[in-house]
Amino acid sequence: MDYENAHQLGRLILKLANTLIKNRNRHLEALDLTTSQADSLQFFLANPQCTVTDLKDYLEITHQTARGLVQRIEEKGLVTPSPSSIDGRCRTISPTEKGMELGRTMAHNRERTVMRLLSGMTEEEQEIFYRLLQTAYENIKNEEKEMLS
Repeated sequence: MDYENAHQLGRLILKLANTLIKNRNRHLEALDLTTSQADSLQFFLANPQCTVTDLKDYLEITHQTARGLVQRIEEKGLVTPSPSSIDGRCRTISPTEKGMELGRTMAHNRERTVMRLLSGMTEEEQEIFYRLLQTAYENIKNEEKEMLS
């Protein structure tokens, strides 16, 4: 690929990424959530009975930041802590009914966005697009790991 085409492709990828981020932020703002709060809720929806430490490890953030996120989504009535049945010193975090409903809304918004993204593509084109996105992501992720080592 020549320089001009590579430049145009790079700009198009950035425009798509920025548009998807703006779209997500707009949806989350309407739900009164930040992206970090939404990511935390999604984690606990997918991993019920996990702890703040599990969230910290998953998001690769400090324990204090994870505790703050859990506190904020708890204040919104989206999760509830309870003593762990395995280790009484720990508290597990479970989504509330309100949190599960918000999770369903976020999933619906995500599905609608994906359908818009894929509209006009045949099923075969959608499969190719998905495989190419996976490959591109792995390429960039691997480059990032190489830079850190």
